[in-house]
Amino acid sequence: MQGLLADVNVQGHWLYLEERLLPALGVLPVLAALGLRFVTFNDLGIPRDLNDRALWTLSQAQGWVLFTENRNKDGPDSLQQTLFDSWREGHLPVLTLANKARFEYDRDYAAKVANDVATLLFDIAIGQYRDQRRIWVPMT
Repeated sequence: MQGLLADVNVQGHWLYLEERLLPALGVLPVLAALGLRFVTFNDLGIPRDLNDRALWTLSQAQGWVLFTENRNKDGPDSLQQTLFDSWREGHLPVLTLANKARFEYDRDYAAKVANDVATLLFDIAIGQYRDQRRIWVPMT
């Protein structure tokens, strides 16, 4: 696993997590020691309009945990359909921000998201959560 790929619809949110919330938790050195990186579509040269199926396939092939708000649910190439027909145990889960608007205005909620993302990345890196297609954050 290489790390976390922020989807285009949460790149600003991810920046806040990476630059403010995760450093406040003191977890970045631990994640860095595991060799985990945090990247965006731009960093990897991914087109912003790449369909969900192609994005998920690329993420799996390159070892990125996809962090998204929620991609569309319609059509044969939607993320939901892709997870249904292509995901198998052992694949990386998708982390999905449960409530983007609440993340933007509720500091406690945003802190919980940061804590859960950090914990999940650590756990996924050591082989846990490979039995789940999608994990909504925060988890509670």
